[in-house]
Amino acid sequence: MSGIEHHPNEETLLSYSAGSLPAALALVVGSHLEFCAECRAKVREGESLGGELMSAMAPQALSERARLNVLQQLEVQSAPIATQAVGRVEVVGDNSQGQMPSLLRKMLNESDFDKLPWKKTIAPGLKQVVIDCGEGNARLLRIAAGQRMPVHSHRRSELTMILSGGYSDKLGQFNAGDVADLDGSVEHQPIADDDMDCICLAGMDAPLVFKGWLAKLVQPFVGM
Repeated sequence: MSGIEHHPNEETLLSYSAGSLPAALALVVGSHLEFCAECRAKVREGESLGGELMSAMAPQALSERARLNVLQQLEVQSAPIATQAVGRVEVVGDNSQGQMPSLLRKMLNESDFDKLPWKKTIAPGLKQVVIDCGEGNARLLRIAAGQRMPVHSHRRSELTMILSGGYSDKLGQFNAGDVADLDGSVEHQPIADDDMDCICLAGMDAPLVFKGWLAKLVQPFVGM
């Protein structure tokens, strides 16, 4: 999609290609791929490279225990939807108008952001919808227009995709379709644009690290 300026980094896309991202992070990447041909191409390159490496490896006989484990895995009928989307999101769209990605529509059984069961948090101007994807911490965040998020950093990895509206921080301006790919080296304070609420899809593999005693105090109630 033209207009996207911020993408997952290449290491994240390679991990997604290999199926090694936690489901919460994979959900964000899969949603981004629906609108970004550039990243879809990189994921396919990663899949192709992985296939070539597998083909070059000498086959090894499975032990009886390993064989049984594989058979048991093949019998499993359910898996987090985010991990099933690697490189296979073919809908090419323009998310500048804040469309809900198809992955989210399937998980939430809803296509209208306003009809989702938003729950208020203790943090002013912030609502959320927690998404159960089985691995990691995934949630939709709705930041009121002009509202500042608490200053925070990250214990491990956080991926945030803007779905509607936009925000700015010291890393720049983020609009619909953009992804912030962050780790523990980044401390920032997103500020929602003044003209409309900012709706984001956030995936984390560890809780955030808030700065300031008040933000730390309310963190257990916010659940982030």
